[in-house]
Formats: sequence, structure tokens, C-alpha cells
Amino acid sequence: MSSVQRKNPAIAVSVFLLLFAVAVLASSRSACAAEVKSAAQLSAGITLADNLVALTGKTVTIHLAGGQSMTGIVKEVKNGLLHLEKLSQKEFYDGLVSIDTIVSIETRAR
Repeated sequence: MSSVQRKNPAIAVSVFLLLFAVAVLASSRSACAAEVKSAAQLSAGITLADNLVALTGKTVTIHLAGGQSMTGIVKEVKNGLLHLEKLSQKEFYDGLVSIDTIVSIETRAR
């Protein structure tokens, strides 16, 4: 009987540690999900320029009126211009694009 009583506290501690680990993992997962939601939020209720400002520091693909597309990191949006840095497939290149020529924006949201 005494060996059963000794095992019960060990089982109780093990169960407690398991539940604690599950709770910690669940809370960190929900924190990551919140970061992803705030990572890239496009909104049809604001202008294209304001959407680009909200995406500063994020990778986007823009599609231009002429049919071309460019992928890079939004560095700055100012005076009707978009400054993209680190253009994909072009090492050491940046781009400056008139916002008036942009017809759509793509960004990773999830």
C-alpha cells in the first residue's frame, strides 16, 4: 500500500507538468497567430498608398498597368512613389515606382 501512495504524487506531478506544457504551447501558438494576423492586413477601405505604408518592411509583389510585376520589400512610400528594396531575382537592386501605375498588390497574409 505504501508503494501506491508514493506513486500517486509522482503521477500527479507528471500530469501537472504535462498540463502546464500544453497551456504554455497553446498560449505561444495564439501569440504567433496574432502576429501573423497583424503581419499583413490589406484593406479596401483605404487608398493603395496607405495599404503600402501599412506594409512597410514586408515583401510585396506589385502589378503595374503595363503588365509587368515587381517583388521586393516596401522601404518607403512618399510623394506618390513607392521605394522597393531587395528586388527579387535582381541582386543589389532597388526600384522606385509611381503609385499611379500600380494596379494591384500581393502579399503573404498567412
